Amino acid sequence: MSLVNALDAAVSSLGALNRAINTTSQNVANATNEDYNAQEAIFSDVAAGGVRISEIRRKVNDGLLNNLLNEVTGASASAVRDSTYLQLEQFIGTIAGETPLVDIIDDFRNAWKAFEAAPESNAARTDIVLRGQALAAELERLSTGLDTTNRQVFTDIDVTVVDLNDSLTRVQELNAEIVRERAAQRPTGGLESERDGEILDIAEILDIQIFARENGSVALYTKTGIDLVDSGASQFTWDEGTFTLTKTGSTSTNLVPTLPDGRLRAQINIVATDSTSLQDTSNGVAVIQKLKNQLDELAFSFVDTSVVTATGTQFVQRTTDVTTITGIDAGDQITVNVGGTDQTVTVTAGQTAAALVAALDALTNVTARIDASGQVRVSSQAGALVITDTGGAATALGLVTGSPQTFDQPINNSFARAYQQESATGSVALTTTTNLITTSGLTDPSTFTVTNAGAAATTITIGTGAGEAQTVADLLVDLNDIEGIRARLDGSGFLEISSINGTLVITDATATPLASLGFTTVANVASLEGTPQTGEASAFFEGETGTTPDDVSRVNFRVNDTLTSNSENVKQLVATDVIAAMNDNQRDLVGSGVSFTNQTYTGLAANILTEVSRQGEIATRTAERTETARLNLFQALRDDVGVNIDEELAQLTVLQNSFAASARVLSVVDDLFATLETIVQ
Repeated sequence: MSLVNALDAAVSSLGALNRAINTTSQNVANATNEDYNAQEAIFSDVAAGGVRISEIRRKVNDGLLNNLLNEVTGASASAVRDSTYLQLEQFIGTIAGETPLVDIIDDFRNAWKAFEAAPESNAARTDIVLRGQALAAELERLSTGLDTTNRQVFTDIDVTVVDLNDSLTRVQELNAEIVRERAAQRPTGGLESERDGEILDIAEILDIQIFARENGSVALYTKTGIDLVDSGASQFTWDEGTFTLTKTGSTSTNLVPTLPDGRLRAQINIVATDSTSLQDTSNGVAVIQKLKNQLDELAFSFVDTSVVTATGTQFVQRTTDVTTITGIDAGDQITVNVGGTDQTVTVTAGQTAAALVAALDALTNVTARIDASGQVRVSSQAGALVITDTGGAATALGLVTGSPQTFDQPINNSFARAYQQESATGSVALTTTTNLITTSGLTDPSTFTVTNAGAAATTITIGTGAGEAQTVADLLVDLNDIEGIRARLDGSGFLEISSINGTLVITDATATPLASLGFTTVANVASLEGTPQTGEASAFFEGETGTTPDDVSRVNFRVNDTLTSNSENVKQLVATDVIAAMNDNQRDLVGSGVSFTNQTYTGLAANILTEVSRQGEIATRTAERTETARLNLFQALRDDVGVNIDEELAQLTVLQNSFAASARVLSVVDDLFATLETIVQ
């Protein structure tokens, strides 16, 4: 080898070793950088002698990286759900093993027990009002907490979308830099590591796929096919008002239905309010709205005076045109029978759900509403409820599964009915087939009048003539045809006539049919139980001013303002009935992802809170499992492509020794050239 060749070999070796030392030094400097992949200098021989760096190769493991991206997505979504349930549990109290709402309802019931024992006690009366106010205040507190959580999640969505857009833009910028550097044959490992970090950030937000290009760039798509980065970086826009997510370059007006798993999907699911989400029992779906709906129905149950209710399954909004619902056409008829009399409502073209419900509500002894879960509820105020479908409207609303369908399991012991009900009960045992004329000693004809809530008196005739009540079944039909009046045979077969509308008066007219049926009468007027005395409030709970009982929810539920202002008192002689209602296990809550049946008021509240805790436990277990999987995969990837400080320091020593040897060669060659130059001179 000539001196020139030796010089060239030494110089090329020094240059290559210098680059290799710089690469190793960079690895050591980034040993704690979790986004950094170790780089390796690849040596190749030079034909004339010496070595060169053919490339600076970045360590990669695409299989582990893709697996990690999947776990990053799952762990991020799980963390969002876990955090939300934790926040809910904190303010409902269950995270500390407490149930304030349940305890308050129990305290309310116990206050009535104390009042039952001492009905003359003003202190006991006052305590009932205070306990009722505490219940209303707790529902308001929970409502405020839900609104706060809801607002926070919407804020988090805004932040997530901004983060997503920033990361997508940065990936596109890094793509361009990597392509330029590769074209100039400069190393791109640092840029690629930075890009990987951005991709991991995106994977927390959306479940993604990576497509590598030959020029060093990558394309990103969601696993549901939404393009994120390809020819350019997509930018997303979130509209809270319309609950829509749109993207530049997309013709879709809402990408939410096709959004894959990840932090954004989890956040949107939590605040969802659509019918599909409300009926979905999956963990973390419509969490806040479901709890709002459940608390709304709990509040309503304290003012509900219905006897029996049919609940639909079709989600509607008040503005929904019912004729757009599959199975409903203009002209369809829904027939409701309460107390033996058919009443029919006809669907009209373009009729809203609110208008249809209002028409049903206007029927005698029928109340109708759209409940908090968006389902139509038709209730009877006076006995068994029979719904007959002509044309399919009731079936489409989910009110019936056949035609007709009878709802006759009475929920007749509600708090509001027990408190408000004015009733008179006979003492003669009857059956529906009893012939009144032959068995009760009544003359033919006999009459009595019923007056309710200040309306004109209605005359009931017992006799054998046309249109007269000869059997008990006939009598029940005639009584239940009166708006606001409920008549039934109680557990002993005694005739009970009642109203929850106030000012009930039942008076013998021709002969004494009431006395003959065992009613206690004074001057021909039946004695009533539950009638408010002077200065007593006719209702305990109500909606705030401007609302009707059917509108009562967690946000407007309150104790009657005449009680809180002390202008009226709690009714003195209803405690026994109220306690029976509070202990009765005929409360149901079906909808918004739950089905609680045969519960007391306390049971309903306990089930609502327990369901939050149950879902919270699921979220926590899932979050722990997915985070463990993420950490394990992350560590496996870092072990494979990250910096091993021991190996790098050992490599650095080898390279430094090689550099010193090459430098020594260069020094010897330099000395030889100097000697040669001296000889020549």
